[in-house]
Amino acid sequence: MKQFYIAGFAVMLLAGCAPQAVDTMPTTIAQSQDLSDADYDGVISAREQCEQTPNGALVDNNGCPEQLQTSESFELNVHFDTDSADVDVSQYADIQTLADFMQRYPNTQVVIEGHASKVGSAEYNLALSQRRAQAIADVLTRQFAIPAARIEAIGYGETRPLIDQENDYANEVNRRVIAHVTGEHGSTHMRWTIYSSEQTP
Repeated sequence: MKQFYIAGFAVMLLAGCAPQAVDTMPTTIAQSQDLSDADYDGVISAREQCEQTPNGALVDNNGCPEQLQTSESFELNVHFDTDSADVDVSQYADIQTLADFMQRYPNTQVVIEGHASKVGSAEYNLALSQRRAQAIADVLTRQFAIPAARIEAIGYGETRPLIDQENDYANEVNRRVIAHVTGEHGSTHMRWTIYSSEQTP
């Protein structure tokens, strides 16, 4: 009986070693897609929409570098006559500086803020500050070709004073127009890698 089991086990081993049909793959496969990455940003050239990405830049699925959202503030040194919202040509210097910045960075928007002193009624000052902010916005559009869709004018009247007093100095300081520019200013968001390091002063 023992010999019967041994013989059966030997037959099973031999059956397991019998040749099996094996499907082999072709020796060469033609590459139909371009999987190269010319600028080494992790996006293949076939899908690349932004060539020559800066080395180490954080990119989207199309290989375009992501821009940092930053903001800038310009205090426009524009003087208005009393009870006036007219902007004289002689006051264009700071407005042109702002316009040049926005032309250099076309993905930016600006909010023009008008502020007033506490001389007069709050209601009147609110309307006056709105007219002055809008006057600056109109100069940007008409004289410097900045699209109106990129500009917003807001009058705050006397609600946000820099100096909460009523004297000649405080009134002069509080009458101001400020431009807040936000958007993509051309700063590329870089990827952090194990090789990145922070500079210490």
